[in-house]
Amino acid sequence: MKRPPRTTDATTTTEGDAALDATFEALADADCRAILAAAATPKTTSELADDCDIALSTAYRKVELLSETPLLAEGVRFDPDGDHAAEYVRDAEDAAIELDDDGVALTVEDGGTDPLAAALDSPGISAD
Repeated sequence: MKRPPRTTDATTTTEGDAALDATFEALADADCRAILAAAATPKTTSELADDCDIALSTAYRKVELLSETPLLAEGVRFDPDGDHAAEYVRDAEDAAIELDDDGVALTVEDGGTDPLAAALDSPGISAD
């Protein structure tokens, strides 16, 4: 399940929110952390697998996990020939964990990346 797009500059997940568990699971995984580092610019899953030196099947599983968190955003790489591809970009600039009587809250600050705008900035692509 993909997360809904952000409507604000920060996303907060709390106890009982599936994204909280998925985020901590992803951050505990070395391959997911490598993908987050490599996804500073929009990349396809294949490009992420190459950059991180992991199997493509592993990259697909890790990207799927990261897509359930506020850490990675999915966009589309438009191809003039019509062969569009999903691409992913890190969607987090900063994160804070708060502990209180209600449990754990994780707030992730938006990295300011708009995957659609990034795709439209690709050479040969226009919104016209």
